[in-house]
Amino acid sequence: MKNLIRTASLALTLSFICTLSLAESLRCQGKLAKIGDTKFEITEKCGEPVATDHFCQPIENPPLIQAVQNGTQNTQINIASQSCIDVDVWSYSPGKGRFITHLYFTQGQLVDMKYGDRIK
Repeated sequence: MKNLIRTASLALTLSFICTLSLAESLRCQGKLAKIGDTKFEITEKCGEPVATDHFCQPIENPPLIQAVQNGTQNTQINIASQSCIDVDVWSYSPGKGRFITHLYFTQGQLVDMKYGDRIK
């Protein structure tokens, strides 16, 4: 059962990554933050973010499995113990005239980067 939950979670994370827009980049002190980096690696390269946020990304169709027959009636249960994936957002300000950069993490790994407004 735990393997099914892990497999479902991994599949959902991979589908989330595959649907992401083209990756943008963040250069910090000559080092490039890249998709797949951990929070620790990003902190080592870029320091602490100027802002952080957290939300739970809904899972559209959580996987269902057929439960063990209960008498003569079959029931279905949700094998995913959660209906969303935790996402952490870290924001970095690379300097005046450049775009604020938002880094999106799931399970402690960087999965997406998006530019925000230009810093004035």
